[in-house]
Amino acid sequence: MKAYRLTAADGSQYESSVPGSLGGYRPRKIYGRLDCPSANRYVANGHYRQHRVFFAGEPEAIAAGYRPCGKCLPEQYAVWKAGGAVLTAGYPWHTAPAPISAKA
Repeated sequence: MKAYRLTAADGSQYESSVPGSLGGYRPRKIYGRLDCPSANRYVANGHYRQHRVFFAGEPEAIAAGYRPCGKCLPEQYAVWKAGGAVLTAGYPWHTAPAPISAKA
C-alpha cells in the first residue's frame, strides 16, 4: 500500500493511505489545488519541491495557518484578501493580510 505524507492542522506531518486533495508551499504558507498552474510551474522548475506540503482538505490547510492561492482559488483568496470578520464562516483564516496604508 502506498503511503502519502500529509500535513495536519497543527503543522505536523503524518502518513496516510489516502492522497491529499490540496498542495501547499511551506515558506509562504499558501495552499491551492493540485492542478494549480502557478504551483506546477514552480514545481517543474525545481524551485520549491523541498517546501511542498499536502493537506487532506481545506480545513486542515486553514487550521495549519495557510492562506488560499490567488491563482487557483480566486474566490477563497478574495475573502481572505478582503479581511472579512474574524471568527466568522467568511473568514476562517488565522492571519489577515497586512492592511494597505493610505498614502498621505
